[in-house]
Amino acid sequence: MKPLVIQTENLPQECSDWLAERVDLHICPSDSLRFKELLPKAQGLVIRTYTTVDAPMLQAANKLMVVGRAGVGIDNIDIHICIENNIRVVHTPDANSEAVVEFVLSTMLPRLRPLHKIETTLDIDEWKLHRDASVCQMQFNETTLGIIGFGRVGSRLGMTAKNLGFKVLFYDIKKIEDDHGCDLVDLDLLLRESNVISVHVDGRPENNNFICAETFTMMKPDALFINTSRGFVVNSNDLTSHLAQNLAAFAILDVHNPEPFTSSYPLLGIENANLYPHIAAKTETAMKNMGWVVKDVDLVLRGEEPTYEAKSKYS
Repeated sequence: MKPLVIQTENLPQECSDWLAERVDLHICPSDSLRFKELLPKAQGLVIRTYTTVDAPMLQAANKLMVVGRAGVGIDNIDIHICIENNIRVVHTPDANSEAVVEFVLSTMLPRLRPLHKIETTLDIDEWKLHRDASVCQMQFNETTLGIIGFGRVGSRLGMTAKNLGFKVLFYDIKKIEDDHGCDLVDLDLLLRESNVISVHVDGRPENNNFICAETFTMMKPDALFINTSRGFVVNSNDLTSHLAQNLAAFAILDVHNPEPFTSSYPLLGIENANLYPHIAAKTETAMKNMGWVVKDVDLVLRGEEPTYEAKSKYS
């Protein structure tokens, strides 16, 4: 008899099809009546970003053996409760690193080197005006990128930016084995010296409002600030005030608190901020990489050791 597995959010079809050949797969959202009916019988659960696995849910999941998170962070899973109930948690820790780095670079570089295209014929004076307007203040090799959090994504960004000529500073609370030619500094120095600051920290509670008014006052008044980590890492009200007081500053945000945000979100409509709907990992390759968490789910259900098991939220 095949084990019953519930998938609560969309995965690439080939990943779902692969799993369905091996288990009794049911696809239904976690807030549906069908989910509540199936949960007491389920031995496996496959989720993404918007399904929460906590104590109340697990009280009804008497047969659950494994939770598979199609993604990197497991902030939406109470891993301690899972461990207490002998439920293994698997995820895809390096599935979208390249995609997130590409997003950061794709949004950062046009801000640093804006290009003004022409769409009509110009006389000589207009031609010169367009050329003069395109003069860039700094080249990449004159620009300092500060990376807060030098894990899988942060270190990959640092290595790539270094190869492009940037001076790269980074700060991390963990010991870093390979700095990729980047410079480890304290946070205060990074904030003072960086022209661009990109945040790549994890979801531990200490990082709630980690970037706040005190942080922003230390930044250059024209610094470009990028967050692709977690929405709650940044105090939205403080960032809004910072951008209002420093019109040359700019923010690029792919994560928010909450998601989706409402009309009361203070950063909505701010001219010197670009908001994106949590799309940094949205490449077909990254989505497939995350979807293949189903292979580890299947391994656990067959009594074998998974490739990527999460032992704690922030290991």
